[in-house]
Amino acid sequence: MFDLKKIKDNPNVSIFSRKKEILTILKNFAKTKRNFVIYPHSPELTGSQANNDYSSEIINIDEDIITIDSLMPRNGNLKMLSSTYLKINFNFNNKDHYFLSKLYNFAEENDYFNFNIYTPLEIYSIEKRRFFRIEPAISEPIKISFFWINRILSFNVYDISGEGLSFLSDFSFEKYTVIENMKLEFPKLPSITVRAEIKICIPMNSKYKIGLQIINIKPAQQDIMFKYIFKRQRELVAREKGL
Repeated sequence: MFDLKKIKDNPNVSIFSRKKEILTILKNFAKTKRNFVIYPHSPELTGSQANNDYSSEIINIDEDIITIDSLMPRNGNLKMLSSTYLKINFNFNNKDHYFLSKLYNFAEENDYFNFNIYTPLEIYSIEKRRFFRIEPAISEPIKISFFWINRILSFNVYDISGEGLSFLSDFSFEKYTVIENMKLEFPKLPSITVRAEIKICIPMNSKYKIGLQIINIKPAQQDIMFKYIFKRQRELVAREKGL
């Protein structure tokens, strides 16, 4: 879970507190139809429950209330209902945005709820860290695997950056397809499971190069990616210098 105190202390953070600015950011983000990540917090939630996070999408915004769609199962909703406040994270215009909110009320629809949460008083915004794409070492590949049309597919990563990766495939994939629960296995680092969208599919010799953008990656997961990228960059620099 992200630490708002650390975010506010970051010298690169921009803090938006004027209502007009806040509403503009939220309304423009809502137009993208992308999901944001919700971290419910309550003293009643302990252990693994306290670390759960969920995705949702903005339905409507007014001066004081944001209506969000529920994409969570019923048991997840109930944890959200018991929360004292919500930490919310979304990416827009290559910036990570964070804010605090609370639940105002909800309306049940079949087995799910639509929620009304309070429009935040502040939004914290940080420019996303950018990295050059780098190729993993052949001797220590990054492996990805995911479920695809009734089978598990596995590939070695062709190149990777702080926000996406690519791999080579014998067959094509349809652009804009979202891959759920894609597992990345890094050499000598913990594996992570992410959600990714196919952005490119281009012929490359006798194969296809498939480019993916990772969607709403959690800060702890991105830190693992950054650790690998920094380590690999140092290896490449040392090799170029003949060290």
